[in-house]
Amino acid sequence: MYKKELRSLKRINATPHMRRVAQRNKLDVPIKYVNSWRTYKYDTIYDVMIRCQTRGRILMIAVFFPGKVAEGIKTPTYEIYCNPEGSEFVTRILDEAGNEVRWSTGLFVNLDKVKKSLYRDYGLSTIQRNSRVWQNQGGRDTIRQFLRVIHRGIDGLNEYQRKCRDQKIQEAEAKEQKPWDEHMALIPPLPPGFERWAFHEAAVENFIFYASVKDKTGYCTYCEKQVPLIQAKQNKEGKCPCCGRTVRFKLQSRIQTLKTQKRYVECIQEIQGGFVIRAFCVSSYYRDRKYTNPHRVFTEQERVMYLGNTSVRYIWDNYKNKKYRFIPADRPYYPYHYVKYRLYMENIEVLKQTVLKNTALDLWPKLPESMSAAEYLYIERHNPAVEMLAKIGMFKLAEEIMKYRYDGTLLDQKQTQIAKMLRIDNARLKRLKDLDGGIHLLKWLQCEKRADTIWPDYVISEFAANEINLSDFWFLPPPIKPVKVYNYIKRQAEKSGETFIQTGITWRDYYNLAEQNKWNVSASQIGWPKDLKKAHADAVLFSKGESIKKQSEKLEKKWPEVNKILPDIKKFEYHDKKFAVVAPRCIEDMVREGTALNHCMDHADFYYDRIQKHEAYPFFLRRADSVDTPWYTLEVEASGNIRQKRTTGDNQNPDLEEALPFLKRFMAAFKKKMTAEERRQGETANEKRIQEYRELRKNGNRIWHGKLAGQLLADVLEADFMGLEE
Repeated sequence: MYKKELRSLKRINATPHMRRVAQRNKLDVPIKYVNSWRTYKYDTIYDVMIRCQTRGRILMIAVFFPGKVAEGIKTPTYEIYCNPEGSEFVTRILDEAGNEVRWSTGLFVNLDKVKKSLYRDYGLSTIQRNSRVWQNQGGRDTIRQFLRVIHRGIDGLNEYQRKCRDQKIQEAEAKEQKPWDEHMALIPPLPPGFERWAFHEAAVENFIFYASVKDKTGYCTYCEKQVPLIQAKQNKEGKCPCCGRTVRFKLQSRIQTLKTQKRYVECIQEIQGGFVIRAFCVSSYYRDRKYTNPHRVFTEQERVMYLGNTSVRYIWDNYKNKKYRFIPADRPYYPYHYVKYRLYMENIEVLKQTVLKNTALDLWPKLPESMSAAEYLYIERHNPAVEMLAKIGMFKLAEEIMKYRYDGTLLDQKQTQIAKMLRIDNARLKRLKDLDGGIHLLKWLQCEKRADTIWPDYVISEFAANEINLSDFWFLPPPIKPVKVYNYIKRQAEKSGETFIQTGITWRDYYNLAEQNKWNVSASQIGWPKDLKKAHADAVLFSKGESIKKQSEKLEKKWPEVNKILPDIKKFEYHDKKFAVVAPRCIEDMVREGTALNHCMDHADFYYDRIQKHEAYPFFLRRADSVDTPWYTLEVEASGNIRQKRTTGDNQNPDLEEALPFLKRFMAAFKKKMTAEERRQGETANEKRIQEYRELRKNGNRIWHGKLAGQLLADVLEADFMGLEE
């Protein structure tokens, strides 16, 4: 409808009769509309007044409000124009003088003044609301007949406007979906063997169902036939003697509803103008002992279409809460990091001759875990190094580049030669390939090239394997000599029993502490101590001397009996030529131990509580040649059993294994020295420990920090427990 045409139409004004009705609109006694939950009161008869007339192909509806009409204002507040031939409507908003304010495409029910008056109470029934609308004689039927609707009056107007709006929405949605449907029409049928492959070759779970352990055969879900049954046990894993697949044995009588894990499979197909990657979620249901004919779920979830230089990803989703269909996604791919993908490879060789000739996708023995083919192609297109590395068989480096999304800071993407792209030369590229290096080895070779030198392969390989870069030794004064650094860390790791990377971290921490303590780290005996672990412990104690003293005083006030008990356990000290178990003399010794080894003995109340209750005592495990150097802290139960064995950071390192026979001899010696009273205390402590483990397991207490995070605390404590019977 053209607004110029509508403005020229003869206006519908309020009549004298309407003014008289409006002036009598005020009621002496309010009208009550009662619903089950509320009573509505009105002191007027009408909220809205309406006149309508036809103007050729247009139905013109004038909307008035009684208050204004009673004042003598003849001009309508709203003029609604309806054109049923074009399924359209529009509203002109006027002021009291009849001047045009603006136009609106809103529904009648949403017009501001209508909404505030006629529709202010949504609890009214349709009949009750219609009774509050005054309309000219014959106007209700005019609306129904002219607009070709079912209802009369304002209900007919609302019906018409909703139909118009729905039609516009449908037309817009059809227009929006047209290019999607054109894309979907390009999708070919699946390869003949794909679905069977998805449920067999790509399966992550297979079963052998059997009726009884006495049976000689069972049904293998991969072989889909009876196979010899060997040592079957419910839920036990085994191997199928025919197909060799890993299977789980399932007793037929126990099958109620057995569902396999969901697995995600992909298939690449050629289409007109490009190719499509189709992703499916598959699973199997075995119900009511029908193991030979499971219910298969085979759901297509997404389609990523590559057409020329563009790509579009469609996902199976709810379209505007109306229906499920494939709709475009916001992202070119979605990284489902919690699932594993399997790519159908049977047709890749053919596709490699056409649509996949510019990718290295087919060369990968297996795509990185949790990476879809769409994600791989996206990364490959935006990072040429990935394709180039795959073509020369350097899959580890390519995978790490994809995983960590390294950019130009590590790679020079403008280069066309792989060595230059990696910022190294051809000789170093060969070394990188021969060593099957990743990101960290590449960084070492880049540093080597900048330094114009050659470092031994075993040096940079071990640094790289532990994810240690040259920049991690920033605390050392230049020039940094990697071979010297490597030899020092290697030697200290062997001496301390810590891992290579732990030793590197210990050295860095020690160096920082030494500088804070204003020690002369430029002197080799200070910066490169012969016993790094001891030097680190000394530095910690030195830097925290004042805080150790304050913490000790605080604990002594809180646990006054502990310092009286500790001297009594000195009789349990034990040593041989290699190891020694030493008893702390006082609380300050315990605080120093916890501070030096960075575990919780210096502040955890439960240690001191158990001492004061004669449930458990602290001891220090030392090497015989350095009894003053913190190594492991023991918590020994009053029974003589060892509850805990912890070193730096609450860890246990491989070096403890050598000391385990010694600890058993220590426990035996401990028990021999116990008095009758101490034995009674030990029995009580043993019972409390068992009860404590039960409560921890019942409550589901878990460790929230460190490398043991997520594990049940009871499991960790029980695994650490060491009894003489062992």
